[in-house]
Order: sequence, then C-alpha cells, then structure tokens
Amino acid sequence: MTTIVERVTCGLLAVLCLATVCQAGDETSDQPRFRFESVLLNPHSEYSACCVFDVNGDGRLDIYCGGFWYQAPDWQRHVTREVTQIRGRYDDYANLPLDVNGDGWIDVVSVNYRSKSIYWCENPRGTDARWQVHMIDEPGPSETGILADVDSDGLVDILPNGTSYAAWYRYDRTVDTWFDKQPLPAAVAGHGLGFGDLDEDGVSDFVTPQGWWKQVRQLSGTRWLQQDGFKLHRDACIPILVRDVDEDGDADVIWSRAHNVGLYWMEQVRAEGKVDWQLYAIDTSYSSAHCLLWADLDGDRHDELIVGRRYLGHDGKDPGEWMPLGIYAYTFKPETRTWYSEILAEGSSNGFDLGAACADLDADGDLDIVAPTRVGLRLLLNQNHHPKMQPPSALTGTTVRYDADESLLKLRNVGTEDVDIETRTDWGKRRAQILASMQQVMGTIPSTSRRVDLDVQFVRAEECDGYQRHLINYQAEPGSRVSAYLLIPNGLTASAPAMLCLHPTHRLGKGVVCGLSEKENRSYAHELAQRGYICLAPDYPSFGDDADYDFGANPAYSSGTMKAIWNNIRAVDLLETLPEVDRDRIGCIGHSLGGHNGLFTAAFDLRIRAVVTSCGFTAFANYYGGDLTGWTSPRYMPRIREQYQSDPRQMPFDFHEVIGAIAPRPVFISAPLHDDNFEVSGVHTTVARVRPVYDLFENAGALVVRTPDGAHDFLPEIRGEAYDWLSQHLKK
Repeated sequence: MTTIVERVTCGLLAVLCLATVCQAGDETSDQPRFRFESVLLNPHSEYSACCVFDVNGDGRLDIYCGGFWYQAPDWQRHVTREVTQIRGRYDDYANLPLDVNGDGWIDVVSVNYRSKSIYWCENPRGTDARWQVHMIDEPGPSETGILADVDSDGLVDILPNGTSYAAWYRYDRTVDTWFDKQPLPAAVAGHGLGFGDLDEDGVSDFVTPQGWWKQVRQLSGTRWLQQDGFKLHRDACIPILVRDVDEDGDADVIWSRAHNVGLYWMEQVRAEGKVDWQLYAIDTSYSSAHCLLWADLDGDRHDELIVGRRYLGHDGKDPGEWMPLGIYAYTFKPETRTWYSEILAEGSSNGFDLGAACADLDADGDLDIVAPTRVGLRLLLNQNHHPKMQPPSALTGTTVRYDADESLLKLRNVGTEDVDIETRTDWGKRRAQILASMQQVMGTIPSTSRRVDLDVQFVRAEECDGYQRHLINYQAEPGSRVSAYLLIPNGLTASAPAMLCLHPTHRLGKGVVCGLSEKENRSYAHELAQRGYICLAPDYPSFGDDADYDFGANPAYSSGTMKAIWNNIRAVDLLETLPEVDRDRIGCIGHSLGGHNGLFTAAFDLRIRAVVTSCGFTAFANYYGGDLTGWTSPRYMPRIREQYQSDPRQMPFDFHEVIGAIAPRPVFISAPLHDDNFEVSGVHTTVARVRPVYDLFENAGALVVRTPDGAHDFLPEIRGEAYDWLSQHLKK
C-alpha cells in the first residue's frame, strides 16, 4: 500500500502558526518536547472514528477505521464491511474495541446518531471475510460512546452519549444481544459524557454538562444521585475527562466545546470539609474539539492532554469550525498552574473527529496517535526516540502580503498561484493569515502558559440605579493585574447576557463607561446594566487605576494594543466563571480607543458573539491623510513607525481584514459624518471590502453601519439603536 508521509513543518501554515496555540512566546515553542511525523494512511477516508487492536492475531497492533482495517507494519488496507451512509455521513460514530462474544478475537462496538442504533461488528477471526453486524439496540440518537466498567464486575460496559435518552449497557453474556440496558436519570442525556470517581469513594460516577451523578450501590440496586457543584458548557466533548490534573490527590474535570469555542478544566478544591469547583480556560483560540485524549507522549510519567479539531461537524455552521484543522498537546505545570501548549500537526487533514486513539503502533516504546477525520485518516508517529528529526517550526517561510484594495476573497500561498475563495474552509485559511499579519504589527499573542489563575479580588461594592457596581481586579498574567468594574443587574432570575465594555481615551479609564464622568454619551456600561446585561469594564493600560503602567517594562509585549487584547481575553475568561453569565451570550462594546480595541479583541476571541464599535476606525489610508503617526505610541503599535514607516501602503493588515476575521459574527458600526479622527469615507471603504465575506457566510445582515450627523461622539439615538441591536443578537 502506498502512503503519503508529510514531515510536520508548517509549510502553508507558516502564516497560521502565529494565530494558534503554540505561539513564539510559549516555553514549549522555544524548547519543543514532541516530534511527530504525520502519515496520511488514506486521503479518501470519510470515517470519523477509529480504534487500535490486533485484528488478525499476528501480535501487532492494527488500525480499525469504519469500512477498513489497516494491517501493521506497512498499513495494508483490508475491507471490513459496507458501512451505511445516512444523509451523507457514515453510520459509524464510535469504534469501541471489545471481545463481545468471548471467542478471543476483538470485535468493534459502534454507537450512532443518525440511525439511532448501537451495534457490534464481529471479527471474522483474522480472515478476509466481511465483518457481520449484530444489532444491540435502537434507543435513540447518540453523539458517540465510550467503554467503562460501570458496575465494577470486571467486565467492560457500553456508555452511549444519548441526546434524547439516558442509559448504559451492562455486558452480560446470558442476554441474546450480549448487553442488558440499564436506565439512567433522564437529565444525564445531552451532549457530553464522562465517567470517573469524583468523590474518591472507590466507585465511578457519571459526568455531564449538567453536573455529575454519584453512583450509590444498595442491595436494592444502583442509584444515581445528582450532585451540586458545577455545570459545564452545554455542548461538551466525548469523553469528558476525569483526571487529577494538578496531582493534589483529587479528581478534576477536563472538557472542550464540541461545537463551539474553548478548552477548559474544572479544579476540585477541598477545604474544611467542603468541596468547591473552580473553572479555568486552557485555550480559547479555536473551536470544535469533539474528542480528547489523555496519554504520556514523552515517557516522563506525566500525561498530556491531546486535542484535535473536528472537520465540519455541522457543515460549517458552528463558530469557527471552518478554521484549519490541528492536533495539539498540553502539559500542565503544577509549579505555575498553567498549561504549556505545542503543535503536533496542523492543517490539511490533521485533526480528529469523533474518536481518536493513542497506542505504540510502531513498537518503538512511545505512543503514537491515530487521527480520523472525514477528509482523511492519519497516523502521527511519535519521533521522540529519533532526535535527528526536526520539530515542527513555529514560523517558517515568507510572509504572505496583500494590498489593501485586493479582494478579501482571494487566497495567496507562497510559491503558488492565488486562488479565489469559494468555501468557508478556504476563508478559514485566509483568516489565519490575517491574524498572523496583525501579530506582525502588534506582537505575538500570549500563549496558554501565561493563562494563570485569575485570582479575582473584590475591593468594594456600591448599590446603583438597578444594579450593583463592584470594583475588582484580576490577574491577567504573572505579575500583572487589571482593575475593572463589574456591574451586576438586580433581580436576575436566570443566566444573563454579558458585555465587555471598553472605554475611550479618558483619564478615568473604566469609570467613564460606568457613568462616573461628565461624559454622558460614554456611559454605555451603566446603561446596559440597567437593561439587564452583566457588564465588565477593565482599564486599558495607562488609564484609570493603571495610569502608571510602564509599556517598556514588560518584554513579553511589542505593543500596548496586544497587552490590552490579552487583558480583554482574560476578562472574557472571568465572565465565563460567573454563574450569572450565559457563556454563549457575551458581546463587546467600545467607543474610540474602546471601539478599535473591541474589534481587535473579537478578532482573536471567538467567544465574543457581537461587537458594537463607535468611532473606532477608518481605513489606514484615510487616517489623517495616510499619516499613521497617531497609531505609533507605546500605548498602541510602535512597530507601525519602527518597521512600516507609518505608511499605510506598507502595513500588513487593514481594518477590513480585522472585521473579516470577526465575520460572520454581528458587528454594529457607528461612524459619524464629522468624526475628525476616523474619517467616514474610509469606514465605507472598509465595509465595502468586507461585505463579500459576510455574503460568503450568508449573513449579510449581521454587518450594520450607521453614519449619524455628528462629530467624534456616541450619540444617544445611536446608542439606543445599538442596544436594541444587541438585544436582537444576545437576548434571544
């Protein structure tokens, strides 16, 4: 069999790596620990799950994936069966290895969504005969499933992640189907499932997005008791991992959002006989991680978290799922309590959909990764025992440049001809180039290793008209705290939308948007809190309580802009920890400095679902006749002067690209006709250039522009319209 071997360097992704989990400032980027070679076993494979076992009894581990199994050591392909297709997807959502009939040969259990079935495929005892399919049950749609010994009888059971039913299947050879269905509380159904001993009583428990269910065994049978403590995101992955992340002797929880943005963990904290659960974001730079692995990749007896992005689980409708695929490893460092990230492979078909696997496939003493997607099956061979192999490069090749007047729907790759962007996945590649170009000017976005405990401190609270205003501060990174106002509306009875409220240039910083200045037209945090939004207003570096911020003292940043972006990303982290906040309804609003700061932040943080920008930008060529000196102070982007001579023609990005990186999310733009900072014709030019991207996503109405008859101001009638617009997009 011919396989395609790709050395895992960035290639086309030279411009993408700046915008992903392994940034140049990351400790693991400077000293890579993992070296993998990506082998494309089958470029035509469309199966989303796999497993690893000795299929034919020759003592070698083989790969099973849908309609084929691949024989070690050269991965010769063998047909297993004809897999049914339902509405364009193969009905094979899980490949779970288990000797079902006890004949000494490993079979495969499949748990499925579209056929609503659970069945097993019988191993023909190592021959080339077709695998016979045996139905177990048709209980309803299942996202996928996992194997675990639920009742501690020494036999492995099936745990399907039912979306409309809740049950597990006890392995029982006395039953005709080999499995006996056991009911679970109805609330266990949903998207996301894990199994592990959370309370250290020696008996494992179920973990779901709605919390966890304690297993209580009695003479009359097993009971499942829902426990208070935490709620995960509603679209959690399978499996949700139950592991002792910080090695403090108790179990913690790790999950990703399978159809949305983010990778998280929940720490179990025990003190004075009580249990508390604390939420931490690990990485929010990508979406659509449906499956997690936990394995020791470098043999140091400490496991890594391994994450792969899924290919178009909902056909491009989920946030960011059209971005380039990737497989990443995360190592938790107890001394810093942060995660160090590293790219294992990226781009092309390097991801995994519903079920990946770790095993020593080449028998060299380390763990390899099998990565199935609907655009190909890959084997990532661990090369840690082969030091001559070069690790993936975090930045190689030549930067891709575009002129400001070029179509956004054009994709340029080094050494190849330009291509027209016709699909959302093509736009995902262009978007990654935009983020890389922004970082050329702003500096590299901080890595996951700087995502320390927020350590939120409440300084004081004041009762206001319809809400409470809390003065707080939080830790954005080691040695750096941010002061902010947190506004909580009175009388909340359910989770509410939240707004990141970014202030304009004003000595009071955050106070001006909270109604604490003479500028009534800047009080949008105050007004939104009165409308029922939870509002967080942080100080921009050098304003408010951070007036003495020294931009030259932190070598991690090349610009005040990037420092502010990171502070804002951590502010969104903070909002996600608040039980009052609906994590799927977080927006951003800002005027002037806050207007462009909000756009920059939303470009890098997909969790921001809608943006209001007032007097925040114009095309660089229209900014003071093309003189960009005003952008070049340490507070903003000094490289504009140092590397690009304050010349718009030399800039590697412009604002139509920034808004393009936000698309297809809603953006409301207020651009007054007489704004002497951000000239309105440049706003029109920007919007005209970016509209084709919104058209590509069939979301043209999400980009709204208003040009009131006014100067550099956020006028009352425009604020009112913007608030109504936010209600349309965030208060559904």
